[in-house]
Amino acid sequence: MFSETAVAKVDARPYFERVLGHALKEGLVDEARLASIRREGAKGIVQLAGFFGTANLRPELEAARTRLVTLVGLALEAEAGGQLDAAARLLRDKSLLALSKAGAERLRGLLKLPTDSFLEPPNALNEDEKVFLSRWTFDEPMTFARYLLERKAREKNHNLHELSYWLAGKFGVSRDEVQGWHVSCDSVVNSVLLVLFAEKNPKGFFSGERFTKLHEAARKKRKHDFSLLDAWREEAPPALQALLDRAREHFLSDVLALIRGHEAIDLYRRQERFSGLFFFDASDVDEVTHHDKAMEEEWRRITGGHGDHTDVQCTALLMVATGLEPTPVLRKKDAIAIWQHFRDAGFDDKAVEAFIETVVPFEYQADVLRLWQEDLGPEAGVKLDDDIQAHALTYLHEACRPGWKKKP
Repeated sequence: MFSETAVAKVDARPYFERVLGHALKEGLVDEARLASIRREGAKGIVQLAGFFGTANLRPELEAARTRLVTLVGLALEAEAGGQLDAAARLLRDKSLLALSKAGAERLRGLLKLPTDSFLEPPNALNEDEKVFLSRWTFDEPMTFARYLLERKAREKNHNLHELSYWLAGKFGVSRDEVQGWHVSCDSVVNSVLLVLFAEKNPKGFFSGERFTKLHEAARKKRKHDFSLLDAWREEAPPALQALLDRAREHFLSDVLALIRGHEAIDLYRRQERFSGLFFFDASDVDEVTHHDKAMEEEWRRITGGHGDHTDVQCTALLMVATGLEPTPVLRKKDAIAIWQHFRDAGFDDKAVEAFIETVVPFEYQADVLRLWQEDLGPEAGVKLDDDIQAHALTYLHEACRPGWKKKP
């Protein structure tokens, strides 16, 4: 049996404070160094307060203290591997300003990595640095354990991006062109694997029409091999080889089952269910008439070539109605932004009408306007007027073309 005195106490203090206490207790930091730490801390607090706001207001200075403690603690724990003795010696030998800078650089390293597996131009992926640093140093102070989890998740996304670019490059498509598609990594990888699986002489990415032929060939095929894939794997960077192996297993176990269980037209048209499964090359489909070339290209870009799909139209309309840049697939963070904006200010009907008039092709305008005024607008106005975020996200996941997986 455990006695009451056997209950362990958990030290919940920030890591920097734990290291400082340990250093003083063990004599690793003397009075002279402690005085220096106090001076460095005061200087660092003023600098951080000035960077994030102003150094003249007490709340900003108090927030800056939390930021400094967070950044220094992150650097100490990362460099010392969580060992208090080693961290205490670092605190003795390095200035707080140097440690603070090292902690900030670790967070900036995260900022360079993608937050999801959605492919788009680099300038669209960038999070605002100051907002990012503010969040992780004060709003949600970043611990080393959380940093490791965040880095692992973002590195996984980065590798998925690189695999998508690498495979697309094998089909002669540049990184810049892939980023312009605004699609998920899975859709690109699955599409490449489908072509390699179904065609002896792969012809590159496919349109909806060619997909029906690939679909039929994949259904008939019994041998689970891929033309060129083994040779390609040997050429792939080591970091991508394991990912490629997992993608192949996923295709054979899950994607192929969907192909065999559903008609090609269902997989192509029912994007509310099969969103992100494949990428369809829109270069030879969705011919748009009664519209000038510039508008045609803009409509294709916004809808990813799926401008006749209702879920894509709903995605674009709701994003425009809440002041977001429209995309063909709705990411979770944008879904949250839609809900928050609607709760704060409602929908901007004039912006939607202007968008329909100036961007939507002539032959779609009447239907899209009717969709907004008689169906989507009124329904979304009710569904998003909900205090519970999860309810709003469920609705948006069903109404739009989602870029995230719904939890069971």
